[in-house]
Amino acid sequence: MDLLFPRSPAKVILPVLDKPNYSGLDWLKFAAALLVIANHTGPLHAFHAYADFLLSGVLTRIAVPLFFMSSGFFFFRKLSGDPSKDHRAFLAYIKKITVLYGIAILLYLPLNVYKGYFLESFSPLALLKDLIFNGTFYHLWYLPALIIGLSLTYTLYRKMSLPKLLMIGVCLYGIGLLGDSYYGLTVRAAGLHQLYESMFLVFDYTRNGIFYAPIYIMLGAWAAKRPAPAIKPKGNAGLFFLGLVLMLAEGILLKEAEFPRHDSMYVFALPAAYFLFQWALSWKASSGKAFREWRLWIYILHPIAIVLVRGAAEAAKLEALFIANSVIHFVTVCLVSVVMAAAAVRLSVIKFKFRP
Repeated sequence: MDLLFPRSPAKVILPVLDKPNYSGLDWLKFAAALLVIANHTGPLHAFHAYADFLLSGVLTRIAVPLFFMSSGFFFFRKLSGDPSKDHRAFLAYIKKITVLYGIAILLYLPLNVYKGYFLESFSPLALLKDLIFNGTFYHLWYLPALIIGLSLTYTLYRKMSLPKLLMIGVCLYGIGLLGDSYYGLTVRAAGLHQLYESMFLVFDYTRNGIFYAPIYIMLGAWAAKRPAPAIKPKGNAGLFFLGLVLMLAEGILLKEAEFPRHDSMYVFALPAAYFLFQWALSWKASSGKAFREWRLWIYILHPIAIVLVRGAAEAAKLEALFIANSVIHFVTVCLVSVVMAAAAVRLSVIKFKFRP
């Protein structure tokens, strides 16, 4: 009887699987958030305008692609293949980003009122365009772009293979390039120029959720679902630096040719961002959950930090130090942004129970 009905169940020893460590990506996104601040403050502007263009106008343009890629990576690696579960995960993610976007819109209402947003050529149509494409403040375009880009990517992902998905993303990005850094080619073709001018009646820039975000989200999905061949970290680092050098050369040549309508989108940002992302996956670092959430809040709050630093400098008659000196201005805005982000994360834990 004991053989059929043992008095106590046998202990089953299961192998302990190491949980993937993506703390390298946490540090990468933190650095990318600081690059966004650099883009909006021009750290070298007071000392050398062309050097500041290389930093603020070219190098910093790798930051937002890393955000999109990271979002794609973490979202798609959680998909199980069960259509109903995956769709619920998709809707939950979109809901979180939409709530965050709503919070950000409310945060910037006072600044919008101060800047005259609701007075100068304001209309329900203009508000709708901003809500869907442009963002209601100059940096908030990222959140609706993430919502649209992820929705588009997820919908296509359910219908086709990843290689075909990437082909569509590349095509959309190519269309976006002709309305951004390669606009000089567009104006040379009358019919094409007219088409893009019509598009700009709907949105101000092609760096949006239709043309810009999808390819980077798709690259993140590719990294999650199709692990890269075994390339040593030094290999990914080398390919990243090669892509970065080519991106710099691309930015310089486009500027000399006076092609850009806007300078958000570069061809060589694609390999530079992808190989930097792959390199960061191998970084051995430590980070906490709060630190992981700082990046998003730094991005959202840094324009407020810029206003606070400028206002405090003017009130204290220290404009020469904290405004005119662009390096000190940048560093100060970074520090204030980090402090505000840490406070926002703490507040979200206590008050909102919200995890972006």
